[in-house]
Amino acid sequence: MRGQTSLWHSAMPMQDAIDLVRYLVQVVVGYVRFAPGALTVAPPIDIAAVTVHDGFQWVARKQWFGQAVNLSQTTAKSENEAW
Repeated sequence: MRGQTSLWHSAMPMQDAIDLVRYLVQVVVGYVRFAPGALTVAPPIDIAAVTVHDGFQWVARKQWFGQAVNLSQTTAKSENEAW
């Protein structure tokens, strides 16, 4: 990758990485919106973080059912808050 700068690096804070992923997804959503053909990507989008220490954690997740059913997901931001 001569002459190009990587968007991410190993020392990037987790919140910066999450924000970068959210931004890149928004760019793809915008591109697909104006591309010919069927929409293949559209909000709401699920985002999760996977780390060695914390494992898998939802950052933003669609709520298909009420919080009584999704008790383990109450700490994740709803998709409306995330976008």
